[in-house]
Amino acid sequence: MSRRVIDVSALPVGTADSRSLIWWGNLAMMTIEGTMFAMLIATYLYLRVANLDWPPSTVRRPDLALPLVDLAILVLTALIMVAADRGARRARLGLVQLCFAIGVVAGIAFLAIRWDNLAWIGFRWSDHAYGSIVWTMIGFHSFHMIAAVGETALLLFYSFVRPVTKKQVLDFRCTAVYWYFVAITWIPLFALIYVAPWLGRKVRM
Repeated sequence: MSRRVIDVSALPVGTADSRSLIWWGNLAMMTIEGTMFAMLIATYLYLRVANLDWPPSTVRRPDLALPLVDLAILVLTALIMVAADRGARRARLGLVQLCFAIGVVAGIAFLAIRWDNLAWIGFRWSDHAYGSIVWTMIGFHSFHMIAAVGETALLLFYSFVRPVTKKQVLDFRCTAVYWYFVAITWIPLFALIYVAPWLGRKVRM
C-alpha cells in the first residue's frame, strides 16, 4: 500500500511578516494596550465634563517648549523606525543597527526631557482629579517608552554578538511597529495634556 508523501524541504524555515504568529501576537498586545490608553482618554474627557473648573484654577498654563521638543523627537524616531523596518525586510543589517542605535539615543533623550519637564509641571498626582489623570497618562506612556527603548537596545546588542536569523528579523520588525504605536498614542495624549489647557487658559500674571 503506497503512502502519499509531500516534499516540504523547499518551504521557508521561518517568516518575517504577517504569516508569523509572533506578528499577530504583537498586534494583539498593542490592541490591548491601545484599549487601555483609550480608557484613560475617556476618563479624562468624563472628568472634564463633570468638573466646571478644568483644569483647576490652581494649575498654571503649561509651557509647550519642552513638550514640543519631546513630540518632535518621538515623531522623528518613528520615521527612523520606518527605515529600520524597511532595512530588516531587505536584509540590510547595517541600516537596522544604525536606526536602532539612533532610536535608543533619541529615546533616552526623550525620557530625560520628560523627566525634567515633570519636575516643573506644577502639581502632584494627589492634588486633584486633574493631577491624577494627567500623571497617570504620562506615567503609562513613559513605561511604554521605557519598554520600547529597552527592547530596541537589547536587540541592537544581540545583533552585534550573535548571528541574525529570520527570527531576529521578525523581532526587528515587531519592535519597529511597537515604536510606531508608542509614538502614535502620544499624539492625542499630548493634545489633552498640553495643547487644550494651553489654548483654554490665559497667562497668569
